[in-house]
Amino acid sequence: MSNWTKKLFIRHADLFLKIMNERWSRTEESVNGMIKVLSNFGITSGNVLDLCCGNGRVSIYMAKKGFKATGVDMSKAFVEDARKKAKEHKVSKRTTFLEGDVKNLKRVIGRVSQPFDVVINVWTAIGYSSFEDDLKIFSQARQLSREGAVLLIGETAHSEYLSVKFMPTSYMEVGDIILLESRIYDQTTSQMQTTWAFYKKRGEDLKFVDRVVIVHHVYSVSELSALLRKAGWEPTAFYGSFVTLQPMNPLTSLNMVARAV
Repeated sequence: MSNWTKKLFIRHADLFLKIMNERWSRTEESVNGMIKVLSNFGITSGNVLDLCCGNGRVSIYMAKKGFKATGVDMSKAFVEDARKKAKEHKVSKRTTFLEGDVKNLKRVIGRVSQPFDVVINVWTAIGYSSFEDDLKIFSQARQLSREGAVLLIGETAHSEYLSVKFMPTSYMEVGDIILLESRIYDQTTSQMQTTWAFYKKRGEDLKFVDRVVIVHHVYSVSELSALLRKAGWEPTAFYGSFVTLQPMNPLTSLNMVARAV
């Protein structure tokens, strides 16, 4: 667990929860697209493994569609909020949320809901440490899944996008929180360094809360495909969005489908 992940996802979990909650309004449409993709493989129900599940938005909507979902996240606050939201959405019996490091996935999962029919990883929840760690994560996910299971990687950054539309700064306002982002991207290593500066609104003034420096690897499509093949997954399709199922291009996010082999 790196220092920045501890700081952002544990120490400042309350701030990141506000950002995650902003994405809930778009989640059902995205999951509807995932359901369409899965139906092409004859998967209309079964067990879902949600890697780095955050506060459970994808797991909960998959459960509302009839699947049984297990979400794993390193943040106790995220897992607790996911369980709370599962109750609110009346899918507690169809969801399980576990606190733990996905690098130790098999140990965290234990005997829960195996084997998996679907594995999901969304919102650039990879590249946080090393290639070897990501390979370990997806290899364990493959070992926990049945032959023919489907892996969906969604809403993910990729180096092709950054080569044509790199944004060095951006701004986000979520409730009483202002988030300023500044980015440095090294094309020779595909390493992104992003500084998140959080401010809280106090009337017309802003009060500085904290700064988090995030460092992660941004995969190219071919690089991620090679990693997944090594882990036992064969990429089959690439979309710009699971909402529209439009083909991927350099100006869209990466939404990838792979089959367990």
